[in-house]
Amino acid sequence: MNQEERAIVVWSVFFVMSGFVFIVAFMFSPAIGALVTLAYIILYVGLSAAFVMVFRTIESLRKDTLSQLSERHDELEDVKKAIRDKYFQKKIDPASFRKMMEDYEKKLTEIEVKMKRMEKKKK
Repeated sequence: MNQEERAIVVWSVFFVMSGFVFIVAFMFSPAIGALVTLAYIILYVGLSAAFVMVFRTIESLRKDTLSQLSERHDELEDVKKAIRDKYFQKKIDPASFRKMMEDYEKKLTEIEVKMKRMEKKKK
């Protein structure tokens, strides 16, 4: 269960609990029920505000992670270019060049998949 799902579960549990408190209070006394109604409204507004803050934080973390992945992708592209330049300058033998390029291609592919998954979750 990821952080977003946990936040939804916590919010839902508190929302249902507050509904039970509201029903029980109204059953016992209309006067107490009125006070509990006010408390219920305050609780609901507070929970809603907390829920919104949690989702904003999660969205912010998602954007930060996506930008970090993008930066890492660009770094790996630069490293590949540097390796290619060294190969053409005959500073790296063909077998080493192929091995390094395969490793960096694998890393790039992993990053691209992660970025696509994050973008898909965003929608």
